[in-house]
Order: sequence, then structure tokens, then C-alpha cells
Amino acid sequence: MIVASWMREVLDQLGSISLPILLLGLTLHTCETLLNSLAWRNILRRGYPESGVSFRLVLGAYGGGIGLNAFLPAQAGTVAMLGLYRAQIQTSTGLGLVGAGVAQNIFFLVAAAAIGVGLVVARPGLFSLPLGSLEDHAALALVATIVIVLGGWAVIRRLHDTWPDIREGAAILTTPRAYLTDVLLVEIASYVARVAVTATFMRAYHLPVTPSSVLLILAVNAAASTFALTPGGVGTQQALATAALRNTASSSVVAAYSLGQQLILAAWDIAFGLLVLWSAIGWRATRALLQREDRMPPIIHPGG
Repeated sequence: MIVASWMREVLDQLGSISLPILLLGLTLHTCETLLNSLAWRNILRRGYPESGVSFRLVLGAYGGGIGLNAFLPAQAGTVAMLGLYRAQIQTSTGLGLVGAGVAQNIFFLVAAAAIGVGLVVARPGLFSLPLGSLEDHAALALVATIVIVLGGWAVIRRLHDTWPDIREGAAILTTPRAYLTDVLLVEIASYVARVAVTATFMRAYHLPVTPSSVLLILAVNAAASTFALTPGGVGTQQALATAALRNTASSSVVAAYSLGQQLILAAWDIAFGLLVLWSAIGWRATRALLQREDRMPPIIHPGG
């Protein structure tokens, strides 16, 4: 009964969002998707200059990947996106696309780390964990440290052996000016759009919109999506948001806001993702990808 009552409240609040605010939030979210696709296009063109990769293809794969992530767990949409890139760019390799992904994610990793550090400095108790019990398990902590070090060393060795392929996909990093103008500035603009989306939906749910509260939600969303075991990190995102804003608003309001924003954006991502994916690879290939997301469709000519 409690859960049913809460869900009714969530749906009621969804219906109470004004149309102008809803349209503003979706427009900003779409701008974020377009800008991130542009950054991906620029990275892939620099890494594979003879491929002639088009913005429509990159937008289709990127938007489609986001749409798949909205209802598939464990970042399956990201895997499908890289698979589409691999199928369309004949000279690309899996490791090369990993390198391209590194180039694409550098800014966002730095931004997330900076937000995390800033929040810890501003609110030291926010991410505090009960670490006292580690003193009683020194041997276990030592073994864990050794395993982490050895695992890191193995990864570094592997990267060294495959560095030429990885470097090819991340070629834009070797030309700082091109990276600055074609990737970094584009991604900064996309992040500004992300901040604006968060602030817009927080305002729609009458939550206090302050730099601290917006950054908290951005950190929560990043953590939930990175370690998502459920589609879109649903559940995890609401729990983290409720904990992060526990001193700002009631838990029911924060959870309703978090779930409402997630539902609205997920529905839009699915619809928009299907549209741009269909535009890039055609309906038959799109349908095949949806039916067998673990297998590439028999591809693919744009519009085919």
C-alpha cells in the first residue's frame, strides 16, 4: 500500500510539470546528445580520416546506444554503439575504438573527479564510510592491495602491447589544438546543457536549485550510470539522490524528482534514439539490432 501510494504521488507530480518547463528540459537534453555526438564524430574522423564517417551515422549509433541503455542493464547500449562504429568504419579495430572512447571520456572523468573532490572539501561528511573495521582485517586489506596492484600492472602491460591500435583511435589527443576545439569545447558545452537539464527538472519539482544541490545530483547520476546493474541505474539513482539531498528536502520529494526526471528522459532517449538510429542504418537493421542486441545486424548502408 505504501509503495502504491508513493507511485501515485510520483505520477501525479509528473502530470503537474508545466509544458514549457518540460519542453525546455527535453530541448536541453537533446542539445547535450547532439553535442556529444559531434565530439564523437570529430574523434573518429581524426583517428580514421579515410573513413568519411558522417555525423548522421555517429548520431544514430550514439543516440541509439543511449536509448538502449535506458532499458537494458550493464551499459549494453554502449557496447552496441561501439559495435556499430566497428561495422561502419572498415579500418577501425576494437582496441582503436576503445582509444577513441578514452579520448571522448577524458573531460567527463576529470569533471566527475573535480565535482567529487569539491563536494568532499565543501561537505566532508557526505561520503564518509565506516572504515574502522579495516583495522581488524589488516591481512585482508594487504591482500586486496596486492591484488589491485598486480591487476593494474597486468592492464598496463596489456595496454603497452596493444598501444598502436589504441593510439590510432585516440589520434586527436596528439594534436592538442584539434582536441581543444573539436572535442573539449564541444563537451564543455554539452556538460553545461546537462547542468541546465538537472536544474530545470529540479525547479519543476520545487527543489532548491543551488550550485551544491545541482552538483550533488550530477555526481549521483554519474555514479549510478557508471555502476548500473539495472536499466539506467534505476533504484540506485533514487537511493543515492535521497541520501545526497537528505538535508535539503524530504526523501519522498527527492525520490519522486529523481524517478520522474529519469522516466521522462528515458522515454525521450528511447524515442529519439530509435528515430536517429533508423535514419542512420535503416529500419530493418534497427529492428534486427533491437531483436538481437548481442549480435550486429547484417549491415548496413545508410537508409538501407
